[in-house]
Amino acid sequence: MPLSAPVDISALKARHPLGHVVEADGVKLRGRGRVRQGLCPFHKESEGSFTVYADTQKWYCFGCGEGGDVLDFIQRADGVDLPEAIRRLEASPATAAATVIPPQAPTALSPAPNRDASLLTTAMRCYQRQLWLCEEAQAYLASRGINAAAARSLGLGYASGRGLREWLVQAGFDDRRILASGLASDGLERFRGMIVVPELAGGRVHWLAGRAVWPVLRPRFQALPGPKPVLGLSQLPTGSPWIVVAEGLFDWLVLAAWGLPAVAGLGTQGMDRLASALQGQPRVFVVFDADLAGSDAARQLAELLGPHRARIATLPDGVGDVADLGHRPDGRSRFLDSLHRAARAAQ
Repeated sequence: MPLSAPVDISALKARHPLGHVVEADGVKLRGRGRVRQGLCPFHKESEGSFTVYADTQKWYCFGCGEGGDVLDFIQRADGVDLPEAIRRLEASPATAAATVIPPQAPTALSPAPNRDASLLTTAMRCYQRQLWLCEEAQAYLASRGINAAAARSLGLGYASGRGLREWLVQAGFDDRRILASGLASDGLERFRGMIVVPELAGGRVHWLAGRAVWPVLRPRFQALPGPKPVLGLSQLPTGSPWIVVAEGLFDWLVLAAWGLPAVAGLGTQGMDRLASALQGQPRVFVVFDADLAGSDAARQLAELLGPHRARIATLPDGVGDVADLGHRPDGRSRFLDSLHRAARAAQ
């Protein structure tokens, strides 16, 4: 149903700051600064991956990949379309005392995204050196099924949170270029305390993501600002008769460590973009997380790819995602059994 009168959407959003709308919906957000976090209302979790950014008035969940503005949140939370979301926001009381932090020029607190491959490649060498100086980070990878040989092969690193700027300055990069890369967040190294995973193409780093080693560190996941790649796409072997599409960062790491041709969509959004990127792949096994968001995204991707190319593989009972199999001695064989069942079911 169309709206009864024109609505100034920008003014409407300004009267209803995102953080207040989210908390009114029952999501408890930690902190009072530019970045606040809480448990995602759209999927089951215990780590608090749901993130609200006060300066941009946007939200994003690093667990399920959902994101958007205040109207997107209402649509997703209430299951309504855009006109109804606008009506509901108009009908709710405005928060006069709330203020929105305006966007700032690029500083250590708000870096502008820029894929500086030369700088990122140099930074990754620093992270790789720090990984082999940190026994705890190595032990964490081993506990997830990633041994030293696999970590070296995949180019993994660890961000100690110290020494990156000095490393980059010594390599000839100035502070303006470092800040523009997105490697700083809130005045600190973005990936501090995290395993750092590079997206490689032609031997150069074009994107980075991280996963926290320490349980107390929040958020658990980080990535450079801007569009996400299809992780591992540029590293697929030429002429492979099949590939695996997984959902998350460590899903892909485990599959790659097993020597399987794999990519990761890094969330459950953008299945049309993912399907487009997979054009030319003869057979695709879709193995997303065993939750509602993962199941829905897997079906959507399989439909976009078509039944002649896509097969949805079901994980073993009690396994939530591919990464859960990484530390199990029989994890690889159990995973391959899932692929074999999916292949036979299509015959």
